[in-house]
Amino acid sequence: MRFSTVLHCNHYHIVKSRNAAYMHFRLICCLVIMLAGLFCFTGCTDETDEFTIPFAPVNFTIDLRSYDHILNNALSYKIFTEKDRRVDSDRFGYAGLLVVTDATGNGIYAYDLCCPYEDDKHIRVEPRDDGKAKCPECGSVFVTMYGNTFGDIMSGFGAPERGPATEALQSYRVMRQNGVYRITN
Repeated sequence: MRFSTVLHCNHYHIVKSRNAAYMHFRLICCLVIMLAGLFCFTGCTDETDEFTIPFAPVNFTIDLRSYDHILNNALSYKIFTEKDRRVDSDRFGYAGLLVVTDATGNGIYAYDLCCPYEDDKHIRVEPRDDGKAKCPECGSVFVTMYGNTFGDIMSGFGAPERGPATEALQSYRVMRQNGVYRITN
């Protein structure tokens, strides 16, 4: 009888260890499937920003020593459109360029004037003296005075602060080169 009890206990432990191994196997399989799904849904996405306004080339140079000296001041701005063309290669994006400075006057950020909510090149955001710009049509307000600086390259955020717009203003790259700033996309 004692042999039967030992056999029964050993059988119980074998069954218990098989169940534990099976549970570990299932857990590992679930983790592998979740990681594979996560990779498929995030690893294969396009990493470029999606914007609703149409692509238009940008190529413009700002000279703080002459034409554009107003941009030496903190929270200043200047608008550039086709009528401001200085050389044949100047390009101003979809609706024109809004060039702003940050609160210190050291950072320069460039945005397309087109409101991303309206998607109409004739409806242009209007800059304000407080580092923001407002769409006259939908009323969305965008914060334009903040951005990232990586060495001599600057890029603004243009995040919506209020209004129906959920997308930021189209931002363009600003590169400092020998006292002038080149805006490109």
